[in-house]
Amino acid sequence: MGKRITKGKVIWNQKALHNFIDILNYIKSESPTNAKRVKTRIINIINSIPLNPEMFRADDWKFNNDGSFRVFNYDSIRVSYKIEPNTILIARVSHTSEEPKQY
Repeated sequence: MGKRITKGKVIWNQKALHNFIDILNYIKSESPTNAKRVKTRIINIINSIPLNPEMFRADDWKFNNDGSFRVFNYDSIRVSYKIEPNTILIARVSHTSEEPKQY
């Protein structure tokens, strides 16, 4: 069974938030409706993570990952987060078409 964070809150790395907004703006330029759908779905997934932080696989792009960095993909958007004792840190957001980079 995964770790549960009883008062877990989600915080965003500023670069991850900026990347997420950029991706949504790009989608919005093609389809505002689709951008809203993608944003809503990803935010809902992120908000569910504190209930079961280990529900997603370990992030294999994280160098020397001790298992605290996890990742999920939705609609070609890759979201990496770190499980911390009382928070979930959204560490990276990228489009899957980008060149994979270890961090």
